[in-house]
Amino acid sequence: MTPPPVTDQAAKPKHQRMGVSEAMDLAAKAHQPSLSGRSPLPAFKPFTPEPAEAGAQSAKPTAEGGRDIRQISLDLIEENPYAPREVYAPEVLRERADSLRANGQYDVIHVIPHPEKPDRFMIADGWTRVTACRVHKVLDTLAAQVHHDLSPLQAGWMGYNQNESREQHCDLDRAFFFDKMYAQGMTQSEVAKKTGISQTQLSFYTAFRKLPEETLQIIRINPGRFPAYIAQNLAKVARKVSEDKASSLASIFSSNGQSVNWMINQCSLLLEKEPRSPQKQKIGKVFRYSNGVLRQKGLQFDLSIEIDEADQDEFNKALDQLLNKFGKHPAPAAPEVAPQE
Repeated sequence: MTPPPVTDQAAKPKHQRMGVSEAMDLAAKAHQPSLSGRSPLPAFKPFTPEPAEAGAQSAKPTAEGGRDIRQISLDLIEENPYAPREVYAPEVLRERADSLRANGQYDVIHVIPHPEKPDRFMIADGWTRVTACRVHKVLDTLAAQVHHDLSPLQAGWMGYNQNESREQHCDLDRAFFFDKMYAQGMTQSEVAKKTGISQTQLSFYTAFRKLPEETLQIIRINPGRFPAYIAQNLAKVARKVSEDKASSLASIFSSNGQSVNWMINQCSLLLEKEPRSPQKQKIGKVFRYSNGVLRQKGLQFDLSIEIDEADQDEFNKALDQLLNKFGKHPAPAAPEVAPQE
């Protein structure tokens, strides 16, 4: 079978996805019976290098419309430290390898010259295909377009924008990619502007880094099941209840196919059962006298005082007046019990 010619057609999104906060509201109201495996995304925006960041070197002209497209050995291609993808599921690599073996390569991958190693390259987009070929021994070379005007960081953003149109891209990938950008000094506002994701939505992605490692490993196995707002709920369970509870819940949700509504309810139940920290006992006022003491604890008053016999009638009258004024619903006096002989 003759494979079709390699092209470089920009991928287009299948549909406009809703925001994370909206999806969270829908899940909480039980309008979403099951999780589809893909989280809400902004519209795909083709990558355009910023003029201030673009390099001065121009692309080498070739017969492919002025683009530098060549066959490159897989041994010469290295991973980008700013790669937009965190998870490469074995089944995805196997499917990609089977497709390449049966149909050949449809689209070029994208690389840049390695900034530190002459005659080597760094991936911009297509690392899944490179890995699939290596793991499953499919092809030794791949057709690649070499971009001479992109830095590794820009190449990472190019891969991110391409991945936004692909079903395998998940919130775990996005979360770690955004963390790489923050580590490079980008602010949340700058990431929001570049991705089209609001800062409120971006805050959900920080939950992944707060998860215990055991829970994170469970998510890596089936990342499409865990959008950012589910990760946020699990992070709360891990912090306020226990890490074991969070991992156990993640394992059940990953493998048994429960709905989003079930997951959110389970997290809520665990958080509601969380033991509250004991409140510190309020220290009241203490009034000491030579013949007794008055203690005030909040709204409660306790009086212990010794009255001279000569002053008891006057004290009783004053106390009666005070209680008649401030006492509420006085109980009937208890009958006196005659002492037994």
